Amino acid sequence: MIIWLFFGVIAVGAVVGLVNSIDTHKGTPLDSSVIFDETIPFDADWEIQKAIEENYINYLHMAYVLIGDYPDCEYYKISANVTRNDYNWGEDFYVDDGKLYYNYYKDGKALGKPGIDVSEFQHDIDWDKVKATGMQVAIIRLGYRGYGSEGKIHLDSMYEHNLDSAIKVGMETGVYFFSSAINREEGIEEAEFCLKHVKGKKIKLPIVIDTEYVFEDESARANEISVEDRTAAVVGFCETIEAAGYTPMIYASRDQFVKYLDIDQIGNWQFWLAAYDTPVFPYHTEGYQYSPYGLVDGIETQVDLNVWMK
Repeated sequence: MIIWLFFGVIAVGAVVGLVNSIDTHKGTPLDSSVIFDETIPFDADWEIQKAIEENYINYLHMAYVLIGDYPDCEYYKISANVTRNDYNWGEDFYVDDGKLYYNYYKDGKALGKPGIDVSEFQHDIDWDKVKATGMQVAIIRLGYRGYGSEGKIHLDSMYEHNLDSAIKVGMETGVYFFSSAINREEGIEEAEFCLKHVKGKKIKLPIVIDTEYVFEDESARANEISVEDRTAAVVGFCETIEAAGYTPMIYASRDQFVKYLDIDQIGNWQFWLAAYDTPVFPYHTEGYQYSPYGLVDGIETQVDLNVWMK
């Protein structure tokens, strides 16, 4: 017991010193050898040293988002201004007996709703068959901005049909817009385009801005904009949607949320997280896209699968 207390004091003191040296948003990888070296003044069990290091790493995950493999990783301080989630990502999301798709559970009780998001790329969907699989939520792509230099805005060719059909079979619906906005003004323009096309539609779920890196084209117009400009575009979109009486939401990957957006400026709006491995994401999350390779009766292509927790 004395040995454990001794090592605990050493570890806590070292952790405090190291943490104070990290930038509040992004830091450099820590050299944990200052804690875990061979110069401990008396003989100690290696298992004790290992346990101390594991506790330290657990602390890091509580205070920082680690991008990359420890210790050769980037450290992003978790904001105290944004609500955290209480999910156990590895245990709360699973396919229950007799079901086909993931849902969110606590103490064996289903608290979420399984869903999909679709666009013209899913072609002509048989929505009755989709509904019969147990899907409850459908997020329909309303439109997109081209990621070429002109950045023209387009309506998804299947938007009206998909939205009206999903509503008709009794699914809860929302819409999303694939953004390539490079400033606040373009974010507002995208929101106004969405508002024009949801007028008169009975959507119950949010209007979503989809902000992501375009891997298919590294020269895409929004790929290399600054955190400030990308955040301004998202804020402009969300403020405009909210002012019109709708609920805004932001779709992004963990890295997009943490590295390429100012989380403090967007943290009061709903988040929809895309994560295809077990997520490591501390913030509140109302939607969770867990696979882009779903197979659903009534849809001839692969489709994104989601759990809706809101």
